[in-house]
Amino acid sequence: MSTALQADPEVRHDIALTSTARIVTDGKFLRCAAAHSAEGVQDDRFLIKGVTYGTFAPDADGYQFPCPARVAEDFRLMASLGINTVRTYTPPRRDLLDEAARHGLRVMVGLPWSQHVAFLDDFKLKRSIRLEITAKVAELCDHPVVLMFALGNEIPPGVVRWHGRMRVERFLRNLYEDAKETAPNSLFTYVNFPPTEFLDLSFFDVCAFNVYLHHAPELRSYLARLQHIAGQKPLLLAETGCDSAREGEAGQAAITSMHLNAAFEEGACGAIAFAWTDEWWRGGHPVTDWNFGLVDRERNMKPAAAAVASAFADAPFSGERQRTWPRASVIICAYNAADTLEDCLASVEQLTYPDYEIILVNDGSKDRTSEIGHRHVRVRVIDIPNGGLSAARNVGLAEATGEIIAYTDADTRVDRDWLTFLVQPFLTSDVVGSGGPNVVPADDPPMAQCIARAPGGPTHVLLDDRIAEHVPGCNMAFRRDALLAIDGFNPIYLRAGDDVDVCWRLQARGWKIGFASAALVWHHHRSSVKAYWRQQVGYGEGETWLMAHHPAKFLDGRMLWRGRIYSPLPFVRSLWGTRINAGVWGTAAFPSVYRTDVHPFAFLPHSIRWQVVSFLMTMAGGLVAATGDHRWASAILLGGGGIGLAATIAKNITYAMRSEVDSLPDAGPRMTARTRRRRLWYRCTVAYLHFIQPLARIRGRIRGVLSPPEVALPQAEPQRSRGPRPSLNEAWRALLLI
Repeated sequence: MSTALQADPEVRHDIALTSTARIVTDGKFLRCAAAHSAEGVQDDRFLIKGVTYGTFAPDADGYQFPCPARVAEDFRLMASLGINTVRTYTPPRRDLLDEAARHGLRVMVGLPWSQHVAFLDDFKLKRSIRLEITAKVAELCDHPVVLMFALGNEIPPGVVRWHGRMRVERFLRNLYEDAKETAPNSLFTYVNFPPTEFLDLSFFDVCAFNVYLHHAPELRSYLARLQHIAGQKPLLLAETGCDSAREGEAGQAAITSMHLNAAFEEGACGAIAFAWTDEWWRGGHPVTDWNFGLVDRERNMKPAAAAVASAFADAPFSGERQRTWPRASVIICAYNAADTLEDCLASVEQLTYPDYEIILVNDGSKDRTSEIGHRHVRVRVIDIPNGGLSAARNVGLAEATGEIIAYTDADTRVDRDWLTFLVQPFLTSDVVGSGGPNVVPADDPPMAQCIARAPGGPTHVLLDDRIAEHVPGCNMAFRRDALLAIDGFNPIYLRAGDDVDVCWRLQARGWKIGFASAALVWHHHRSSVKAYWRQQVGYGEGETWLMAHHPAKFLDGRMLWRGRIYSPLPFVRSLWGTRINAGVWGTAAFPSVYRTDVHPFAFLPHSIRWQVVSFLMTMAGGLVAATGDHRWASAILLGGGGIGLAATIAKNITYAMRSEVDSLPDAGPRMTARTRRRRLWYRCTVAYLHFIQPLARIRGRIRGVLSPPEVALPQAEPQRSRGPRPSLNEAWRALLLI
């Protein structure tokens, strides 16, 4: 066993300087809100490289931490290993937090409560839990080293089964809202584990899970699943490790290192090793037959300590591995994108990927798009006449020198590790394409935030946790030779549909498209109802041409997806239900969650057919009533049409009420008269957007049938040629929606 390592004083000094910077969420990761460096103030990524601390035997006052001298020595050793976060299971005193600050450590504060009993059956117990949690948050939230609060840890599955998942979710939401109102700038999580993974806790700031899987393929597969459970929130591996008493010290080192490497490489915002020391107190007694510590009870380091230090030093990827990655080309196609292009190019220039080029294809813009591009030295600008999105993508493909061709839009801002994670599926599997999620930036105006909560936005469709059927055009990459094999993008798609078409053509050859949950871009949504309408009309046009080129992918004018559309929108989530198999008496270690399709009638009030028929019945009833004759016919028509429109409006209001608006400007967390008015405005806007979206799509489909676009031939002939017109049968199918 090795002796304690010595901390590098310069490294310690830098860490201590940044320890007072507030940590905030940054898409799928965390960052220091105002990290200080020699150059001044800058934003920086914060990867949690943590270790658990405790629980320890209580002293006479019930305080479950060692004496100050032992704490100081433990923290010194942690800092020497590159650890930056300590997770506790009980709330510490402020002197422990001060000691953590002296060693450049953050603290993830666990707040325990009576979760191992039927707590929801006792009103007084529920109230006392909420009051105690709020009081402890108020006491500690102002200390700068508090990274986040864990409002509970592993509610037993039997308790969840007894109360029902919805009641438990509702209580945890109330707990979160109480804490968030007390400390709006603090981060909060609940630490879940596989037996209760089905709990919907998407309202927490960070998705945290305790996972112990000792085989890399199974662990990586489960982490991919957890990324989809986390959705748009950061994923934290809050506990992982290995028992040296059973696996041996060498086995513990290898397995724990594998856990940490897998977490970072799968895009987690951090990982926490369990535990710092073999000294452990549980259930009123010391635990002597488990040895999960990186150090033993006498604080002698095990081989696992050095393995953890190495894993943390390499996170998320080692320099040696990065040197083997292929060259990539980032292509941005822009048309009149001066408002957002500067932000996009600045973010692409900050990518951490080791070898990439940036190509901006200016598709005949009439604004300052080309000028902005030329101001960036790293960006190669190609100015072409306006020929549509697909043609611009093909120009970028022809000029690119990378083995991997990555596309994003001019109205996006990419995460600094976007390209790093987008390329990973190419390195670990036999896919020819890859994509990732896109989310609306928090600083977008309120109308854009509402449009982000409306249907019809770009999203991904997955066949399983790693393979996609479709990835959106604002966040996709392909092997260059695969794109060339299918002659690139079809130039018939001027504004939309090109991404769907290329994905389907690649899959028609038997190739696969991967998905990287951590390859995130922030996508600016339309900022007005008029712009949203035009976008949806354009999507409708694209669907018309997709129907002509891929008739097998449509049924009665509707797209047929083999996979599942992944979106947090209530409109999308209402398309299916879930059935949970949690094993006998809820004891399954990894419950199975099955998708169940809802009845088709559940979606009917939102369809264009329903809306048009309801409107026509109402109009016909009004005309009949105006004549004064056939009162029964008038009543039937007016009643049927009114009920139909009322069902549509009620459905849209339901979607709006289920939409998350608490994070929007002036909408929370404290409930005031202004907050209520803003929430009402947001929900009314979202409901209206749900109502007009299918109308815009059908208008686009009709326009696509009546006015097929002209496209230039790929050869050098000067003449222009019409794109393939849909047949009469295909046109009739497009018009059937009316």
